[in-house]
Amino acid sequence: MKSTGIVLGAVLIALVCSMGAAKRTADDVIEDIIEYHGCYDREADDKVEELLTELTAMDEKRGALWREIMEYWDYVNNDLPVHENKLPEGLPDDGSMCIVVLGFELNDDGTMKEELVGRLRVALRCARQYPSACVLCTGGGTAADAPEITEGRCMGDWMLANGLSPHRLIVEDKSMTTAENAINSYRILFSDYPAVDSVAIVSSSYHIPWGSLLFEAGLMTSASERGTRRIHVISNAAYPTTNDTYREDELLRWQTGGMLQMIGRNERAMEYYFDYENVEKPVL
Repeated sequence: MKSTGIVLGAVLIALVCSMGAAKRTADDVIEDIIEYHGCYDREADDKVEELLTELTAMDEKRGALWREIMEYWDYVNNDLPVHENKLPEGLPDDGSMCIVVLGFELNDDGTMKEELVGRLRVALRCARQYPSACVLCTGGGTAADAPEITEGRCMGDWMLANGLSPHRLIVEDKSMTTAENAINSYRILFSDYPAVDSVAIVSSSYHIPWGSLLFEAGLMTSASERGTRRIHVISNAAYPTTNDTYREDELLRWQTGGMLQMIGRNERAMEYYFDYENVEKPVL
C-alpha cells in the first residue's frame, strides 16, 4: 500500500506539472514576435527570426504569412515614402484601387475635428486625381455625447457635400480601432467590390506608417484566414500635421498596440497604449 501511494503521488505531481506548463500555441509565438519587434525594432532581428522559425514548424502557412508581415513592418518604418497632400502619379485608375480614408476621434457633440477635415480634403484631392477609384471612409462612433454619430458617416457626408459622386462612396462605420478598420474594410471590398485589389491610405502624416502597417497586416490575415484573394496597400497620401498624443518618436509603441489588437490580445494592447512605462517587456 505504501509503494502504491508513492506511485500515485508521483503520477499526481507529474500531472500537475504538465497542466502548469501549458502547451505553447502559434498565437503565443505570434504575440512574442510582435512584442519583440515592437520593443526593440531591428535589435531583435535574431530573436524574431528564431520565433518565425518556431512558428513555421508549427504552421507553415502562418509562418510564411508572418514573415511577410514582419518584412512589411520593417519597410514602413524605414523605407516607406510618405506622400503629402496627394497620391503619386502612375497608380491604377481602372477601378482596381480604393482610396481608404482613416477616421479620427470626433468632438463630444459629433462634429469633426480639424485634423479629420484635413484628411478629407486630401482624400478629395486624391479622388479627383484618380476618378475611377472608389473612396472608403472608415470609422465608428467616437462622440462621447452622441454615440449614434459615426466617423464614417460624417466623413462620407462631407465627401458628398464637396462633390464626390455617390456611386464612388463606401462607408464603414462599425470599427473602433485601425485594426478593425482594416478587417472590416476587407470584408466590404471582398464581398461587394470584386475589381478592387489595392488600396491607397489617406491619413495624417504621423499615422501613415502605422495605418499602412495595420491595413496591410489586416488585409493579409483576412485573406489568409478566408482563403480568398489578397488586397494590398499600394500607396498613401498624407495630411501634413503633428499630434502631441501620437508622437512620431513613439511610433513602435502604437504600432505594437495595434498589432496586438489585430490578433485579439486586447488587454495587452491596452497596456502598450495607456501604461507603456510599466509594460513588462520581453527580455532580449
